[in-house]
Amino acid sequence: MVKKVFLLIMLCSLSFSGLTAQIRYCMSYADYQEDNWTELDTLKLKGRTQDHWIKTDNDSLNKVLKEEAFAVLYHDTLLVNKAHMYYQGERFGKGYAPAYIYGNGQICFVSRLPREIDGSRPSTGAMFGAFGGLIAGAYAASSEGYYCFLVKREYEGGRKEVRIIDDKYMQRYEKNSPEFYADYMSVKKQKKREAASHVLPLLKHWRLIR
Repeated sequence: MVKKVFLLIMLCSLSFSGLTAQIRYCMSYADYQEDNWTELDTLKLKGRTQDHWIKTDNDSLNKVLKEEAFAVLYHDTLLVNKAHMYYQGERFGKGYAPAYIYGNGQICFVSRLPREIDGSRPSTGAMFGAFGGLIAGAYAASSEGYYCFLVKREYEGGRKEVRIIDDKYMQRYEKNSPEFYADYMSVKKQKKREAASHVLPLLKHWRLIR
């Protein structure tokens, strides 16, 4: 477990090293795709195992970031707002999740399944700063019950649908990238194979996320 957490912390710290170090946010998935960001002067990131809470010194802006914004770029860390994310008709709930750029620009993030998210679960404690949030995200990804999701599409009104990276999704690589697919299938039990603790390091190793 310790080795897994350390590896995932390193993955997080390297994921966005090529991006410009600044604090900014965007309001929609379309804005993200068009690189349309608004800069912020200051920001606090409070990390937990389940999610991350973002605050500024402006109450009105805090409401926007909590309920309406799509993503925040906190120095070298990308986080996406789960407030309007849905998987199979179920809503994830509020809070930001550490995210990665997948393939040619899709967003990959780690979370429990919506029906398994419980706000009463204990947190890892308050940690301010990007690296503190990354440690919480890395811990979550190494824990049981977490999966990797991709933002699939955004509808008018802000609702966003996501897909899970599971056996069915990975079948697309069976013919085009058989070595990657074999690496993924090397874990025999489906539950462990589909877990973020297996998928996230695998995506990083094969340079499918950054």
